[in-house]
Amino acid sequence: MPKFDMGAAWEDSMTLLRSYSGLTWAIAAVFFFLPTLAVSWFGPTPIEPAAGATFDQIMAAMGANVRQGLPYQLLVALIAAIGGVGILRLWLSRTGVSVGEALTFAAKMAPTVIAVQLILFVALVLAVLILFAPGIAAGRGGAGVLLLVVGLLIFLGLSAYFWGRLSTISAVIADRALHNPFAAIREAWALTKGNGWRIFLFLFLVTLVILIIAAILGGIVAAIVGTGSDAGRILIGLVEGGVAAVSGMVTLAIVAATYRQLAIRESGEIFG
Repeated sequence: MPKFDMGAAWEDSMTLLRSYSGLTWAIAAVFFFLPTLAVSWFGPTPIEPAAGATFDQIMAAMGANVRQGLPYQLLVALIAAIGGVGILRLWLSRTGVSVGEALTFAAKMAPTVIAVQLILFVALVLAVLILFAPGIAAGRGGAGVLLLVVGLLIFLGLSAYFWGRLSTISAVIADRALHNPFAAIREAWALTKGNGWRIFLFLFLVTLVILIIAAILGGIVAAIVGTGSDAGRILIGLVEGGVAAVSGMVTLAIVAATYRQLAIRESGEIFG
């Protein structure tokens, strides 16, 4: 299998970001920026542990935050995934496609996108149960801790590999209009054969840079206006929405560039 070229993919992703720039960024504002902003402003307020809280109390607060925020984050992720298919449809089209046609296509493919997300979520839950069950069953002793650490390492390794191998699912759906979620997963898996770790490394490095920038911006806003005030929440929401839009677009461009590179090598296809 031809090796994935990170440099070529990065150059192509920058070209894609300049294509339909006004239209694609408008879609990103609707599907990435606004949902994230709405959750930040109107979603549940994070629970902060009291000063001097014990480790168990801190973990309890973190668990409560995850439980109350998870439904909102899943909804935001779903909206972003559907919008992402519309943007990818514009980028990967071999003939002219209007924004209306791209968004209509994305709406029609929404059941497939939802099904893929559910399949991957179930697979993730099963992996967690299988890998961590032995450590939990062994109790809090040394053997239990060791098994949990081993399970965690295996889980992280598998997650990284599958991230790379399944990274082009949205592009496959957008380009090939596959309504069968299992067919979309199978095609993405076949397309990235022999390049899973390379693609993961590329995505990981870009994601790491985005997270660092987001942390710096969030820290600056928090230091200036604080997090408890209304002004602080408004500004933090704007920062989170902006980061979601930019990171979403960059990630989509990388996915599209990766797909274009591998699809061309596989079958000689030409993208517009």
